[in-house]
Parts: sequence; structure tokens; C-alpha cells
Amino acid sequence: MACSGKSDWAERVTLVGLLLLGCGRGAVLPAGAPPLAELPFDFSGGLIYLRGVVNRDSAWLILDTGTSKTGVDREWAWTVGAVPVMAPGAAPQAAETVATALLDTIRLGGLELRNYPVALYPLRAVSEASGRPAQGFLGHDFLEQFTLEIDYREQRVRLYDPARYRYAGSGTVVPFASEGDHPLLRGYITVAGGRPIPARLLLDTGASGLCLILTLPFVEQHGLARDRRAIEAPIGTGLTGPLHGRIVRLQGLRIPGVTVAFPTTGLGGERKGFLARTDLDGILGNPLFEDSRLIVDYARHRVIIEPATRAGSRCDYDMSGLRLTAAGPDLRRIIVDYVVPRSPAADVGIRVGDELLRFDGRRASDVELSDVRRALRVDGAVRLLQLRRDADTIRVTLTLRRLL
Repeated sequence: MACSGKSDWAERVTLVGLLLLGCGRGAVLPAGAPPLAELPFDFSGGLIYLRGVVNRDSAWLILDTGTSKTGVDREWAWTVGAVPVMAPGAAPQAAETVATALLDTIRLGGLELRNYPVALYPLRAVSEASGRPAQGFLGHDFLEQFTLEIDYREQRVRLYDPARYRYAGSGTVVPFASEGDHPLLRGYITVAGGRPIPARLLLDTGASGLCLILTLPFVEQHGLARDRRAIEAPIGTGLTGPLHGRIVRLQGLRIPGVTVAFPTTGLGGERKGFLARTDLDGILGNPLFEDSRLIVDYARHRVIIEPATRAGSRCDYDMSGLRLTAAGPDLRRIIVDYVVPRSPAADVGIRVGDELLRFDGRRASDVELSDVRRALRVDGAVRLLQLRRDADTIRVTLTLRRLL
């Protein structure tokens, strides 16, 4: 990390404490120096939420290795005094059409970013899908300045100075494409009776729910949607809402250091957004690395994966047939957004729009959406639900089972 005032990055970033003192003459950080910042995270809705301070306001920021540009929620940005950024010579624009803004400060632990330009995103759909209000994303433009360590076991993120980072563990080192900005890993998928198919897979910590989602061009090229048992359901959530496709079980997924048998996989089904991209074949989401430790060393174009400490499938799928989202100003209401046909939920008559009132005897307002989803992934478990439909109260018993 340069101490020169000539660096654009140095003008925008202040490392409070040790690094402020260390930028004097002769200051040297030893090899294996402690992290520049160590941050606990909440794993909510399958996403990594870090608590930060933006323009002196508290904010939940999603750590997202798959997003190019750090950004904040468009509506929230104006409430904390973000300054619109206009293109040179452009006519004044309405706030809702401005694409970027300037923040006075973003603080993460002892790390402070000053005069930082951010993209403006509509984040309501992401917040409703995760059950936690999201004020912003920390994207590639920020993360690439560090060596990033995500400790899923301890739920902590550590940011290191890449020039002084030394890895001494026994994890598997996986190089990623040096010509790409993002961690694009070489992996292999297998289908019954077929040879392993090489795939370019983006490490995307902004993806939750499924371990693997494949783009539509890749799915069509290899005929992955043909003659395969599938669930017709949303396969994720983007900035504008649900991502449409099919959910299947492949024979296997392998990247160096991680092998998963029969992973539940989303097959892209629409020609827009990342699902239509041809420069990558799919994304690897957070569930693939749960209970692991993951290091993204941008400077050396490598990812280091330390294996999970517990056995078991990390790529399973909901066993109720319910897709649930959060609603209301504080996102404390839980609403049925989709019901898989011929699933346990469909069999007992649950419908889209029903509101969950109680789950196994507990009030829904006292239960995190993530906890409900986790409880609906236990094969053979029996769950008691109380729901509201219009003026009626409905009580049902769900016996969970694998849908694929």
C-alpha cells in the first residue's frame, strides 16, 4: 500500500491506527503482518453482510466478489448526503437517473475510504430475498486492493496488505485467469453417462442459495436442460428481481480442493443479465464454501481453499417447495413468493401471497428468514406452519422431502 500522496488510491483510503503511524520514514510492516482490518460478518440469506459506516451513518454492506463496482442503494444514498457525479458537459439529471455518486467516507473497522465514487443500485429486491436490509455492495474495485480472507467457520473477514501477505497453511492453491478482473476458476461438471465438461466459473460471494448457477449459452451448448428431471422455479435474485431458469441435480462439480456429488444446480433460462454472458460459464456461490476458509489473493491471481471441517452436502436445496421473501418496511414479514408444483407445500395447499405467522410454534416476526430456510432443508423433518391468507388463518403440517 503506497504512502505517496500521488496515488489515487492513497488519496481515497486512510488506514487508521497502525498504517497512519507506519507511513513515516523507515516504517516497515513485517512479513506475516496482521490484517489491515478484521471484521465480523452476519451470514444472512446466504450473503456476507459487513457492518460499516457510510457518511457517518451505520450501514450493512454485502461483500461481493462478483460485482465490478462498489455501490450503494440509490434511494438510501441521498439520505446520507451522497453527491451526484455528472459526466463532463452533461446536462443536469434527475436523481433517479444518476448512475454514480461520491461518498465522503466509508469506514470498515479501522479502514476508511475518503471521497469514494460508487455506483447506484436498486437494492430492494436483494434485501427482500435475503431478509436483511442492504445499503450497499463492496465490489471488485475495492476488494482487489487487498488479499481477502473469508473465514466462514468463524464468520470473520480479514483484509491484508497484498505486498506483505504470506500464506502458510495447507489449503489448495487455485490460480485464476490473469486476464480477468474477477476470480474466474477452472472447474468441471459431470452429468450421468458423460465426460467431465470444463467450465469457467466465477467465484461470486454475492450469490446465495445455490452452489452453482450456469449461464444459458453454456446450458444450450452442452444440452444440459434436455431429458433431465427439473424444478421450474426462480434460481436466484438479481438487482431487478428473480432470475428465471430450472433447478436440476448434476452428477458432480469439481474445482481444485472441492468436490461435490450431485450438486443442486441452477440452469439459466433467460437471455439477459449475467445469465446471457458468454465470457463465463457460471458462478460459484457462498454455499459451496460454508464451513471453509477462503483466501482471494488478487495480486497473485490465486484463490486458496481450506477444506470444510464438517462432512455433508453443502449444495442441497429446499425440501418444502417454498420460496420465501421478506416484506414490510423492516423486512420482518415473511411472504410466500413461489410454490413448486407437486411439492410438500403444494400438497397442503399453500399459495403465493400467504404470509407466515408462526413457524414450529414461534412467531414469524421473531425468526430470521435464513433460519426458516435452513429448517426447511432437513429431509424427513416435520414442520408446523401457521399462515394468513386474506382474513383467514391456515394451519398446515409439512413433511419435508427431497424434490430432486
